[in-house]
Amino acid sequence: MLETARFLQPEVQAMANALTARAAERRISGPQAEGLNKGSLLSATAIVLLLALATLTVYLTGGTQSAAPHLYYIPIISAAFLIGPGGGIVTALAAGLLCGPWMPLDVASGAPQDLANWIIRGGAFLLVGIVAALFRRDIDGRIRKFREFALHNPVTGLPNRAALEDRLAPRLDKPPDDGRMLALVKVRITRFEEVVSTLGYEQGERLMRLLSDRLRETQSEDEPVHNINHGRFAVIAEIGTPEEAVKIARRMLDSVHRPILLDGIPVTVGAHAGIALHPAHGGTASELLRAVAQATEMAVERNADCVIFDPEAGEQYRQKLLLLSDIRAAPRTGQLLLYYQPQTRLADGQCVGAEALLRWCHPARGMIPPNQFIPLAEATGLISPLTLWVARTAIRQMRLWQDAGIDMSIAINLSARDLDSKTILREIEGLLHSHKIAPGKLTLEVTESAIMQSYHTAVPLLEHMAGIGCAIAIDDFGTGYSSLASLRKLPATILKLDGSFCIDLSADVRQRQIVRSAIGMAHELGLKVLAEGIETEESLVEMRSLGCDEGQGYLISRPVPEADFRAWLDANGKTPGQTAGGSRGAERS
Repeated sequence: MLETARFLQPEVQAMANALTARAAERRISGPQAEGLNKGSLLSATAIVLLLALATLTVYLTGGTQSAAPHLYYIPIISAAFLIGPGGGIVTALAAGLLCGPWMPLDVASGAPQDLANWIIRGGAFLLVGIVAALFRRDIDGRIRKFREFALHNPVTGLPNRAALEDRLAPRLDKPPDDGRMLALVKVRITRFEEVVSTLGYEQGERLMRLLSDRLRETQSEDEPVHNINHGRFAVIAEIGTPEEAVKIARRMLDSVHRPILLDGIPVTVGAHAGIALHPAHGGTASELLRAVAQATEMAVERNADCVIFDPEAGEQYRQKLLLLSDIRAAPRTGQLLLYYQPQTRLADGQCVGAEALLRWCHPARGMIPPNQFIPLAEATGLISPLTLWVARTAIRQMRLWQDAGIDMSIAINLSARDLDSKTILREIEGLLHSHKIAPGKLTLEVTESAIMQSYHTAVPLLEHMAGIGCAIAIDDFGTGYSSLASLRKLPATILKLDGSFCIDLSADVRQRQIVRSAIGMAHELGLKVLAEGIETEESLVEMRSLGCDEGQGYLISRPVPEADFRAWLDANGKTPGQTAGGSRGAERS
């Protein structure tokens, strides 16, 4: 046994040195180096032990005349897959030497093996090593391509979110020295859908590739741009002050804002940037990504070029998301209420209808102002279930009023999202039919800007509702896209002047003239005019003198619950007190 060990010692030691050198060639540096290098050395050690075991088995079973030499294929193939293609070839050569001239054909008699036998066996070992190496190389290539695909955006070719996280996490573990910090800068492209809807998806993808090339030019190869989501790009930067991060963001925004020629058409898109700093805004990659996402959304909401993450604003953003989850449950859990604001004829003060306004009584937060939850519902697509709840409740209330002898029309608000499909208006039409309410008793209020957002679907839907008898009111006239010329193309019957027209009406001669002209032209188009925001006796008198038909506002009555509205009607127009607070600008359902 000692003789066997002495026989094996020089060959095994030489093999160990060769495999260790091969493993050393594959040593890497970086955050993952320690684990990978340790694995390579363990693999080399395992191969050496397998070679030693195979050699010992061949010797102890009587030499190369037995079937034991086939055991060498195990370390050869294993080396190719564990260490790499070179490892398989080196192991094959070592196996050929270990099972070569020094290994007898018959250990008992000491008969040596023929040179030809050794060469053939060594060639077989080498052939298997080469084949295994080729397999390993092919697998490596496929893995490399898969990793390239997994870590890059297929449209722009830029590193994606996974690549950003891989790059960001280790840098957070070893932050910069000398008071410097890491910043994560994110840019979000807006108005991209306008390009797609106008020029098609192919041009949209081309636009993204061109924008990616521009953004890539703003950064160095050491700090590449990452395409972390559709229309969203991010970079990691080592900075000394937050102002340096702002400069990086502005440089990226400037590159995006320049016009791009698509299909012979100069196209511009919008862009906003958010910035999160380490460690102030997060200690991990996920925390920084969450912070920069919130900062970017804040920039979009405020229409600002660049916003640095604010923890307090981040808490407000979190509360908004919590509110969003509660909105989903509000219609089916009895948290919603309808308040009614009277609409009167200015000539004689007679109440001719009411606007139904949505209110939310949250079980934990109490009454939530409409201007806090309605814009959020509109932005997230949750407004349609709320609109449908308002329509059901208002039409059911009209049925109750008619049964009680109160012949009163009700106006409800529609959002831009409600005009994107036929579903909501078909539901409303069905509700009118099932409750046996004349369509003329329902007014659908919609802003002109909402119509313009979905013009091709909105106008036919509103024309249909006007055709069955519903009144169509253009709300908030005087803001946004409002234009008297465009009213000729809309199926409107009522024009609602925005409340801003009632402010200082008697003192501002130009505004008074504008209101007079708007009322006159609306009458020429056959529209009835209703003034919102009448809060003073002076405004009421002025609107009446200018020929306005109807009005609503705090002077007449605040929005009130149904019972208080009935009491107001019984009092023949007497305001029912201050029972339903809220600002004039928030009165939207």
